[in-house]
Amino acid sequence: MMFQYSTNPDVVVIGAGAAGIGAGRALAKAGISFHIIEAKDRIGGRSFSDSTSLGHLWDQGCHWFHSADKNILRKLAEEIGHKFLSRQRTAVMTTFMNGAWRGDRLREDYVWGVLGAVAAAGRQGKDVPASTLLDPKHPWCPMARHWLSLMYSAEPEDISTLDAGNYEDTGINLAVEDGYGALIARLAAGLPITTRVAARKVTARSQDVLVETDQGTITAKAVIVAVPARMIETGRLKIDDLPADISQAFADVPMGYYEKIAIAFDGKVFDDFYMPYANIFDPVAPATHPLNFELHPFGRPLAITHIAGHFARDMEREGEPGMIDFALSALVRAFGSDLRKRIKKATTTHWSSDVFIKGAYSCAKPGRGDARRAFAAPIRGRIFLAGEHVHQTFQATAHGAFETGLRAAASAISAVGHGAASEAQTLPV
Repeated sequence: MMFQYSTNPDVVVIGAGAAGIGAGRALAKAGISFHIIEAKDRIGGRSFSDSTSLGHLWDQGCHWFHSADKNILRKLAEEIGHKFLSRQRTAVMTTFMNGAWRGDRLREDYVWGVLGAVAAAGRQGKDVPASTLLDPKHPWCPMARHWLSLMYSAEPEDISTLDAGNYEDTGINLAVEDGYGALIARLAAGLPITTRVAARKVTARSQDVLVETDQGTITAKAVIVAVPARMIETGRLKIDDLPADISQAFADVPMGYYEKIAIAFDGKVFDDFYMPYANIFDPVAPATHPLNFELHPFGRPLAITHIAGHFARDMEREGEPGMIDFALSALVRAFGSDLRKRIKKATTTHWSSDVFIKGAYSCAKPGRGDARRAFAAPIRGRIFLAGEHVHQTFQATAHGAFETGLRAAASAISAVGHGAASEAQTLPV
């Protein structure tokens, strides 16, 4: 092996994203011997704060403390002085339409109404496609579709209302000024982590578990698998004897797609614009596709736009130049051609093609809204799943992933004979 341990660890954690770091912190507090292996060359997974590409920090992945009043990562950020918004920015946006900016209550009411109706249908026990709650003739329907895709990383036809309703949304979402990815990296400090080690297969035996990697085989008493769901769904990481219901759950709760396009300017070119967010959309020509932008986040001279679903997947396949031109053309329509002279750098994310990620976050298919429950079951008593796809009420979030890491660690501690899982769950993290 190219990486060494003094002895085989009690627990191996596969993946150093939010779930893996949560598991590692709990195992460390319990005094369990463990090691985290990570296929990528960095820590964080889909939590990645980039401070080099544009000369200003921006989160390529998750960026908001969702349900912040119940978010364990927000609490940990407070403890270590990691800065984030103390109160939520206004959710009201202005829209550039037909050559002018408009604060359109009709758009606000319809779009937010659709988002609320989707979740409400799920809370009422309905498990139907989110698209059934859309009025295709409504002038703001394309904008509502866009926002549904952003929320769930999937097409409205592929979003289960029941899964949406299961999410515990407190309505408090706070952007992380110092970077969400940077927070995960700080929380990983001191943990035994080896990067650039890709797990290929996990096999449970009667007394231990084998983890085959591209750099050798590790033997442990228990394994926590904390990788993006698509890695298992596609077989890039194989779990031997995976129960049929869990295998089916990976098909029923697939990852969607989400990308960002970020542009840096030579100064604060949007200083005269009074909103932190802006929509750009021509409802007369819906083929233009709606876009929404963050403008000057935390005073940084940036514009960041978000795209999701099949549109994001297809745009990313076409390449970075086309993505940047698409976003910039929209900004120029709204703010004028002089904007081009002020550009310093531009870049995009590539989550859809990242070989160790291959997408965004999970969303249950219609009719399969409760399928993610299967992920909570241990596999042969020694393999435990963790990740945003495992959480039933904070799915698709970093703090949900972190919580599942804590729970998986509790189960692993019990499995290796170091105390009851219920005791481990009370450990400080």
